This record gives sequence, structure tokens and C-alpha cells, in this order.
Amino acid sequence: MKMNRLISIIMLLLERKTISAAELARTFEVSKRTIYRDIEIINEAGIPIITFPGMNGGIGIMEEFKVDKHLFSESDLTSLLIGLSGVHSALDSDETKQAMSKLKALIPREKQNKINELTSRIAIDLRPWQKDIMCEGYLQIINSAIVERKILSFDYFDMKGDISFREVEPYRLLHKSNSWYLQGFCLLRQEMRTFRFSRIRKLIISERAFMPRDVDFSTLSKEIDYDIPQIMVKIRVDDTFKGQILSYFSDVDMVYENGKNIATIPILEGDIGIRFLLSFGDSCECLEPQDIREKLIQKAEAVLGVYKLNLKS
Repeated sequence: MKMNRLISIIMLLLERKTISAAELARTFEVSKRTIYRDIEIINEAGIPIITFPGMNGGIGIMEEFKVDKHLFSESDLTSLLIGLSGVHSALDSDETKQAMSKLKALIPREKQNKINELTSRIAIDLRPWQKDIMCEGYLQIINSAIVERKILSFDYFDMKGDISFREVEPYRLLHKSNSWYLQGFCLLRQEMRTFRFSRIRKLIISERAFMPRDVDFSTLSKEIDYDIPQIMVKIRVDDTFKGQILSYFSDVDMVYENGKNIATIPILEGDIGIRFLLSFGDSCECLEPQDIREKLIQKAEAVLGVYKLNLKS
């Protein structure tokens, strides 16, 4: 992983006065161009990198910076370890484990207890409460494809249930709102797309390699947010279901009026929103708007009709 390589480069530069880009490239089995990009990232992070000309020259860290010993503060190390532990909880890879070990080795003995205490205050665990074998498998396959720059192929179904075969150049794993996503260039659509794990089937990593494209992830992340407009509905909720509604909508206030729990919540327009409200069963009643109430009645009657038909048969 790139993070592991960056930390390893820093460790080597701290240990040695200079090292050539060619030697670093051989050590990490990447191109010299990649090493120079890594050096730029390290330099931009505030670690002063300098180059020494001549036969015995190379790349090094300013001696004044080495002597200062302030490469990482307590806060830096704590944040890095917490972040890496979250990544490790999902990928469970040797690379993240090694990166954490190397970071811990940078902690002075007199500060180990303090940093252990700080890191124990926040835990990031990206795994679901229930074991999800499919998701774990996807994470390993997709992460390998990203590292090896191999094209992925899979069947993908949309919200309507329509299935299409996709071939994708994978660029990033994304975890958002309790769901995992693959972000990559779709060869079918000829553009960057975001694919939800739960809609992927028959995932295969191919032997075909691809050349990386320039990707703007800041615009790509907006694609995940629904383009479907939202509407506000006023609902009545039973006491037994009050906590569940509040857990769904953390920013919604619930008031007690005339012996009833009342809240106004956002739902997606169309059939998606209607199905969402119906999923609460008789523990939730839509009070307004009236057209949503009527659509709920129509859908409930349709469901009842299905069961009545089954009883007759």
C-alpha cells in the first residue's frame, strides 16, 4: 500500500544520510517516477527533503530536522494509529499491520503509555456487527485489483433490479453511511462511476492491466448522494417505535402532542419513499401531506390484495 511505502521511505531516510531514487525504486519495486512523487508528498507533509548532487549524492532529510526529533507529535502519532486501525479492521492486511508496527516504533519509551491511552479513547471498526463473508471477500479482491491495477468484471443491478455486465478500472474503496463502495472507470459507460457492494454479483479480477487516469474524487463522491428529490412528511409514531425513528433521523426533533409522538422527517419522492414508510408497519402513521397518505393506502390495499389472493388459492 502507498501509506506503507511512504512510512518505509521516511524510516530509511531517517536512518541513512542519503539514498538514491534508483535504490528506493528497486527496494519498493516501483518506478523512479513513483519514488519522486512519493518524495513530493513527504515534502508537502512538512518533512524537509533535499537532494545532494554528485556520484555519492541522493535524497535525504535535512540533518537539522533529524536532530530535532519532532517528526511526529503525540497528536500526529495518535491520529495516524487510529486511522490505520480503522483501515486494518476492514482489510486485515499485512501492509497496514506493518505500518502500525513501524509507527509504534517511532514512539519514545517515555510517551508510549500516554499515546496508548489516547488511541484507546477512539475506536474505528468498519466491520458490520454480523459477519459479512461476501463484503470481506469483495474488499480483498478489489483492494488487490487497485494495487495491481487489474480490471474487474461483475454483474451489477440498479435500484430497479435491471442487471448489466460491467468491466471497471478500480481506483478507490469508499466506506460511507454503513456501506462499502467501489469507485472506478466503467468501460461500459466510459466514465467514472460508484458501485455499491450489495449490488455487485460474480466479481472477478482479470489479468488485464490498465494505465491509471487522472481522477477528481471530490466530484465523484457527490454521485453517491441521491439525485431523487426529498419531501417532508409529518408522522405519528408509537412509543415502542420512537427510539428507532430517532436512530434513523438523528437531526429530527420529536414532540409529544395530544398523547402522540409527532415528528417531521424527510423521505425520497416516489415509490422509494412510500415503501420506506410502509416498512414501519402499523407503528407509524403518515399525517400529512394528504397525497402521501393516499398513496400509502393504495399500496397497503395492493399488499392486502396479494395475501387475500393467496388465501383463496
